[in-house]
Parts: sequence; structure tokens; C-alpha cells
Amino acid sequence: MTLSHKILVTGAGGLIGGCAAKALHEKGYEVAGIYRQLGSGEANLPWKAIQCDLLREEAPRRLNEIDFDSVVHCAAVLPSQLSGKEAQQAALANRTMDDRIVDLCLHGGYSLIYTSTVSVYGLQIDAIATEEGNPRPIGEYASAKAASEAKMLTALAGTVILRISSPYGPGQRIRNVLRVFIEQALSGLDLVYHGNGNRRQDFISACDVGNAVACSVSRIKSNEVFNIASGNPISMRDLAELVVRTVPGTGSRIIPSGIPDPQEDYRAAFSIRKAETLLGWRPLISLTDGIRNLAQYLKEKN
Repeated sequence: MTLSHKILVTGAGGLIGGCAAKALHEKGYEVAGIYRQLGSGEANLPWKAIQCDLLREEAPRRLNEIDFDSVVHCAAVLPSQLSGKEAQQAALANRTMDDRIVDLCLHGGYSLIYTSTVSVYGLQIDAIATEEGNPRPIGEYASAKAASEAKMLTALAGTVILRISSPYGPGQRIRNVLRVFIEQALSGLDLVYHGNGNRRQDFISACDVGNAVACSVSRIKSNEVFNIASGNPISMRDLAELVVRTVPGTGSRIIPSGIPDPQEDYRAAFSIRKAETLLGWRPLISLTDGIRNLAQYLKEKN
């Protein structure tokens, strides 16, 4: 595939979409980024920035006016919880956007890279999730993602699904546990974990995810699913200790909340061997460096 290839990136104003657009641009691809709203910062981007709200009725017409060869679909509504009213609303919005992108690719003959989530595996306990396993999503958000995956893989020839695990990095809006711990350390507040702090998550730098997207462009001739994770899950207590060691000058302590963690037994474990073998991709940013970078960003932002 030549570098004259034109790639449409939805959700380019988000954490993953922004990193994907940047990585693709740096690889030499011609990028058109879709933004729900355009601000002053988008005027200085080295790629084309286009305003288009994928939830609005005119979105399909607007997208058909753009010249591109393939789509990287990162746009999504992210709920704070996987279940409940907010998750239901997010699921409905995401299915609407996903269905429109499927229709766009189907009628235009475009190939697709879709950023999904490891949440489709459900709550893994002492098992390494591989791409061959059957999705067992819990909650409306993950169920909608799994349904979109199935539709894309069935309806479209040339689809890459990237199941991403807990992305983080400068620019993230979601206040996940990693960001909360860093914010607390920067303020000298105690870092509090629930239960015994044994729940394990796998955090992946958004920059590494962007590189995974760029590596996937050459694979979109056939349908494939890849786990995109660090391969090094960490417990909540160990994460708190790492943040305290990494954030300079913090006087934060690490203490238990005394409140049980309902996901105490959760053990995030995702095989990334397929992505390493077929994409030639591997994560390059260590969690320590990622924490340092995000802490510096948050410090400068405040």
C-alpha cells in the first residue's frame, strides 16, 4: 500500500483518534481528521481537520463529500461505568455512529480499522484472553462494541479490529484510576485503593495505540482482530506505589479505603503475540515513562 493512501480518522479530537492521526501522518499517509467541533488548535494541525458530528442526520452526506481510501474509526462515547443509564446512552450513540461507518464503507468499498475494547472479553479471572476467544461482554457499552465488531467482520471485507486495553496519555479526558492517582500524587494527597488492591489492569500508552493503528494499515486486506495492550498488567496497589515513586516531590501515602473492591478478583491478561507477529507492533512506552509524561502534562495544564 503506497503512502499516497488517504485515510479518514473519526474521533480525531479524542485521545486515541488524535494519536492515530499523528502516527499516520508521521508515516507519510494523507490524513483527514473528523472532529465533532473545531477549535483554534485544529487550525494548526499538519493534517486536514473537518467538522462533522457523526450523530447528526447530515453526517453521511458530509462524509461522502470527503476524498479518502480507508477509514480509521475511533469516534465513541465513553461512559464512566459499563452498565446503567449512562452506559445505555453511550451504547445507543456508539451503535448509531458505528452503523453509519459500516454503511459508508460498504457502499464506498472502503476498508476499515475499528478501535474496540478488551471489555468485550468480560471480567477475566486468571485467564489470558486471546483473539480466538468468544466475546462475553458485560454491560451495555461492551455489548454494543461486540455487536459492532460482529457486524463489521460479517459485512465488510477488509476490516481490522483493535481491542484496546485501558489507554492513557496526555490529553485524556477520562479520569481513570491511573489519572486519579497521578492527580492525587501531584497534590500530595493520599492514594487510596479499595479492597486488598489486588485487581489488575493493563494500561497502554495512547501513543503506542496510535502506532498500532499505523501498523494495521498494511493488514486491512483481510479481516483480523488484534489485542492492543502492554502485556504487563499491574495491581492497583502496585500502581499506587509506582505513581508515588515516579511523581517527583510527592508526599503522598498509600492507604486502603476499607471499602471492598467489587472487582477484586479481576485479572487483566491479554495476549499481544498476534499483533507482535502479524503487525510487527509492540508497545514501546513503559508505564513508568507514561506516568512521568502524563504527570508533566497535568502539572503544566494546571
